Amino acid sequence: MSNKKDYEITPIEMGISLVSLIFAVGILTLPRTLANEVGTTDGWISILLAGLISIGFIYLYTQLQKNFPGRTYLQFLAEGKLGKWVAKFIGILFIFYLGFLVSMQARILAMAVKMYLIDQTPAEVVVAIILLLITYAVSKGIQGIVHIHLMFTPFIFVALCFIMVFNFNEAQFDRLLPIMSEGITPVLYGVLPPMFSFAGVFLLFFFMAYMKESDLRSGTLSIFMLATTIIYAFITITAYAIFGLEMTKVITFPAVELAKEIELIGAFIERFESIFLTIYIMAIFTSMANILFVIQQIFYEQFIQSLKMRSYLSAILLFFIFLVSFIPNSITEVENIGKYLALLGDGLLVSTFIIGFLTVWIRNRSKSSIENNSSM
Repeated sequence: MSNKKDYEITPIEMGISLVSLIFAVGILTLPRTLANEVGTTDGWISILLAGLISIGFIYLYTQLQKNFPGRTYLQFLAEGKLGKWVAKFIGILFIFYLGFLVSMQARILAMAVKMYLIDQTPAEVVVAIILLLITYAVSKGIQGIVHIHLMFTPFIFVALCFIMVFNFNEAQFDRLLPIMSEGITPVLYGVLPPMFSFAGVFLLFFFMAYMKESDLRSGTLSIFMLATTIIYAFITITAYAIFGLEMTKVITFPAVELAKEIELIGAFIERFESIFLTIYIMAIFTSMANILFVIQQIFYEQFIQSLKMRSYLSAILLFFIFLVSFIPNSITEVENIGKYLALLGDGLLVSTFIIGFLTVWIRNRSKSSIENNSSM
């Protein structure tokens, strides 16, 4: 099935969509996660390495997508008897991974909102509302989701830049010294958490099917990915420079606390963290909408052909996502689940690339053999 008849995404729109998915809950907790994982203030180097790896994945997938323009990765794999079952199996893994990912995002969002905005509102109500909202967004299709990215992403960029700029005077950058005092090994151990935050690369497996074949280039996407990586790194550097390593280890949401440190116009404007978190809900909203859209697309492509069944799919998905989101009872439990999700996500990412390129090689070889035999 081809997606050419649908809305076509431009490279700029694809880049903004990629950024929008990556700017989710990860940036709220990543400085603390890296402080505990790396054990030094070198976590920002781990972020840069993870960003470079992600840019490499973007380049590889762009090259892979050129072999099946107008189709998603799973649609390409599903061609042929054996490929059909391989696509279904990988589709199940994607659904499991993305389902847990969106559930954990909803849980962290509820925790942050309850801590800083509406402490008397039950977390169940917050999660239910956000799930209903993303379901409505997904109902507008790919065009509606991309336009939401175009509206919200500039506000998110501005909010993050505010945090970095207005904390600059109070930052003590000597706290980051010495660099790599314990060698490169802790830095390499710290690559996994930002790779989990950069899971938005999975978006390409489904959204690049909506791009023109002539637009399948990695340059624009790599620039957006690089900008995102630098912002993540600077937020982490700012957290270490303001709070120090030991304090960052125990702060639940360092990015929000950085916003809390800001006072504008001689303390006339305070509680910037409320403004920041309100804006940041946009980022989490768009990220969750992306993931739910992809989950639905996998079901539609691989498992559900009946239009009647499709009408019940959203309700069923929301029910299970809601239940899973309340499996963890604390931010520590969420992060423990996140470690396993990160391993699953990275393993899934690498294996899908291997399977994809192997499939292209086998099919090209078979095609060449058929052409040679017919010419004899």
